[in-house]
Amino acid sequence: MQWSYVVVVLCSSLLAGQVGAFLSERRNGGASPLGKEKKVQFASWDEVNVIAHGLLQLGHGLKEHVDKTKGQLREIAGQLGRHNASLGELQQEDRELRGKVEGSHDRLHNLSQELQEAARGRESLERRLQSIEGRIGKALHPPPAEEWGRMQSFIDAQNKRIDELLGQVKLQQYSLDKQNLQIKSLQSKIQDKTQGQAWHAVLKKQSKGISENQSVSTVPTHALSADCHQLFLAGQRSSGVSWVQPARSPPLEVFCDMAADGGWTVIQRRMNGSVDFDQLWEAYRKGIGNLNGEFWLGLEKMFHLAQQRPGLLRIELQDWEGQSRYIEFLFSLGGQDTGYTLYLHGRVSGNLDNAMREVEPLRFSTRDRDQDLKPDINCAKHLSGGWWFSSCGHTNLNGRYFHSIPRQRHERKQGIFWKTWKGRYYPLKATVIKMRTMEPGSDS
Repeated sequence: MQWSYVVVVLCSSLLAGQVGAFLSERRNGGASPLGKEKKVQFASWDEVNVIAHGLLQLGHGLKEHVDKTKGQLREIAGQLGRHNASLGELQQEDRELRGKVEGSHDRLHNLSQELQEAARGRESLERRLQSIEGRIGKALHPPPAEEWGRMQSFIDAQNKRIDELLGQVKLQQYSLDKQNLQIKSLQSKIQDKTQGQAWHAVLKKQSKGISENQSVSTVPTHALSADCHQLFLAGQRSSGVSWVQPARSPPLEVFCDMAADGGWTVIQRRMNGSVDFDQLWEAYRKGIGNLNGEFWLGLEKMFHLAQQRPGLLRIELQDWEGQSRYIEFLFSLGGQDTGYTLYLHGRVSGNLDNAMREVEPLRFSTRDRDQDLKPDINCAKHLSGGWWFSSCGHTNLNGRYFHSIPRQRHERKQGIFWKTWKGRYYPLKATVIKMRTMEPGSDS
């Protein structure tokens, strides 16, 4: 490109000189003899035109060359920009690769340490294996007959001693169970005596206003409704403790829950663990607890209430998160001669999945009267409390009451649970079981 500029400058100088000489000759008119000599030295107009035309073509070519060079320079500049961007990306990738390499070094270092620890563990295992091999080698070489006889005698003596200790433990366990049963029996008698005193006090209170020649036992039976639902139909709407008298039954004190759809007789309530439900058969037959708190109404009272006509059994549960579920069954209940067998005739309503068998009857079981469907295990003794057990893992609403969820699994299985809702090892917070007789011709 520099040589092109030089040629243009030289050509321009030469053209300027020729034109100047030509003009000077025209002004002098050719008078001087020297002018004749100089006339042949200057170019003609044709030559000037040729030179000018050549210079013009040279200028156009030079301009095209310059434009082309500019385009090439712009293209080179774009390529340099792209190369710079690529270089930046490569630098970024290089930094990322460096970071990955450093992380790989760290992981490699950690793996190296783990390998070293594994090697040390392997050495330890090899030493233990060698020790075990040594012991096995010693064991494979039997001791002398005399020493073997002494060892056998010592083992026999130890086995005999262990058998004696096991026999003593069994005797102690039997004695403890017997004493525990005696304690439970005494508690039941005390409770019966207390309830008898309360019954006499109530009768004495009700006998006020009756003539002196009239007996206390002549309270008119028609003055008492057969159950809580009859009280509801008679107009009572407040829940609480009331007296009822089913057919062929003495008057019974029960807790009535008056709902919008009728009166329910509450037969069980758990809410705070104030009552021990780990009781024997007789206690469950007669009743446990206080009607204004936690209680079990009693199997015999339930039988008198349920024998009138088919009824509804409603079970309500609550967990420790404040959620509640319920289920209702058509049911009937057998008497003492059937072991107070519970017959479930089908689910009626509720948002709780059933955890009790509806196919076969369920006898009531306590730990001193095993009537469950598990032939090899006493469910009431294995768990806690009395219940209509099918097997030991589906439900038990009379189990131990826990104020919080125990950490130990063997404790949780003794709690109040309903397997199809919260699972086998979740102790529930509260339960209510209640029953209601159905009106003739009613389906619910």
